[in-house]
Amino acid sequence: MRRGAWVFWVLCVVLLAGCSVGTLELKKIRDLDYELVEEADIPEEMRETIEEHKCGAFSFTYADKGRLYIARGYGKQETDGYKIQVSEFYESENAVVFQTTFLGPEPEEGGGDEPSYPYIVVWTEYSGKDVVIE
Repeated sequence: MRRGAWVFWVLCVVLLAGCSVGTLELKKIRDLDYELVEEADIPEEMRETIEEHKCGAFSFTYADKGRLYIARGYGKQETDGYKIQVSEFYESENAVVFQTTFLGPEPEEGGGDEPSYPYIVVWTEYSGKDVVIE
């Protein structure tokens, strides 16, 4: 093997040895408190992002003034009457886990003729941890 190629491979091994792929530990340490955010109280920048992405499913976070906002949307639906429940909201060793359940309209409600764009926004104290949205 030529010396240049050998040096190249040694450098690759050294560089790759320094890289590690971390994994998120999702075992619950404790439940987190949260508050639902009314549409009028959603920060303007976040509201604009929701408006841009409301036709499709979306999830994202936004941090502002010590608060962590989490948004989860389910895209365009043919009728209204859909509900979103927070199923799990907890802290693990290195992450915040946010799970929701999407519920269709009750049969007796009979959705209207207008499409809807259901989404939920909650806020909690900012922890700096990664957020997993399911």
